[in-house]
Amino acid sequence: MDTETIITLGSAALALLSAVLSGVMANRSARLAHQLERQKKEEDAAVEAERILQQYRDPLLDAAHTLQGRLFNIVAQGFLVKAYGDHVDEYERRYARDYTVFAIAEYLCWVEILRRELRFRDLGDVTRNQALLGHLTAIQYAFQRDDIPAQFRVFRGRQRAIAEIMMVPTTASEGPRSECIGYAAFSRRLETDHDFRPWLVPLAEDVATVATASPYENRRLTLLQQQLIDLIDFLDPKKIRIPAQFRQRMADPVPDQTVPAQARATP
Repeated sequence: MDTETIITLGSAALALLSAVLSGVMANRSARLAHQLERQKKEEDAAVEAERILQQYRDPLLDAAHTLQGRLFNIVAQGFLVKAYGDHVDEYERRYARDYTVFAIAEYLCWVEILRRELRFRDLGDVTRNQALLGHLTAIQYAFQRDDIPAQFRVFRGRQRAIAEIMMVPTTASEGPRSECIGYAAFSRRLETDHDFRPWLVPLAEDVATVATASPYENRRLTLLQQQLIDLIDFLDPKKIRIPAQFRQRMADPVPDQTVPAQARATP
């Protein structure tokens, strides 16, 4: 083989090797770029999820605390036994009933607002976001379970409907696009708005039922209170906004428990 042929073959081999190496490097670069893009997307999703959570944490935390506190007072302290006693005037009784219903409706409203904010964003596989949705789903299921006594049972469709009628748009250019009405507006609409009231009448009727029921019969309330404490622990793990003494978790009731007639109660 002459020198010219050897040089030609060598050049061809070098060109082929160079092409192969270039292809390998290009493939590696493409994979690296894709990996970096995915990593950035996940990081952006985590930042966005945390921003939304921070934005809605306080109202959701307050609503969860209000509701768990009311449920604790009903079951553990016999609040409604006192409120529905023979010597209680109608105004106090109505307040006990209406604020109990409001506490449920307010919580459902803030959950729906948060769900809507999360739904329209690509938050990816964000662990903290998944954990939050897990807590909300557990409470949703506790409301709608049909294998325990029916009082305070709210199926998923009615949960969302109650949330919608409690929701009002904001005029803020940034931040939450919706918020929940306050108790004064709620009370006014409950008395005068014929489109508003029917969604809440079953809950109002349940208040009178749970007033005389045993803790075992009211175990949906206990289950809800336990799940709400779990949510509060998630939203405020350092116990800064809700101190530890206000997070007393009710124990599961036993069948022979009854509500003491003279139990201490607070509104």
